[in-house]
Amino acid sequence: MKTEIVARHPEIDETLRRYVLRRVRSAINRLSTQIKNITVKLDRHSAQQADQRNCVIEIRIDGQEAPLIVDSAGPHWLSAIDKAVESAARAVRRQLKHTLHRVAPLQLLKGQHAS
Repeated sequence: MKTEIVARHPEIDETLRRYVLRRVRSAINRLSTQIKNITVKLDRHSAQQADQRNCVIEIRIDGQEAPLIVDSAGPHWLSAIDKAVESAARAVRRQLKHTLHRVAPLQLLKGQHAS
């Protein structure tokens, strides 16, 4: 599983990058054999009165054309990252469960015809 972090702000240092990698790997570790790559985009936007930190996670799963994309915002980097990672882990589990339920009956039917 290849993990890439894209950030355009000097306040995103090596410590924050390591935190992102550690959080992503711990949340998605068991599912990593199904994942091609993960891109984490960190960006900061000024929304009306508050500075918002945004974390967008794009996950490409083997056998899926469209990536899963999760977006989260918060007042601090850690909160935005944590929310996005947890949402991404749930989305990956849901997608893999859906794929498994769709593929497993087809494999059973193919196995029955082979006998």
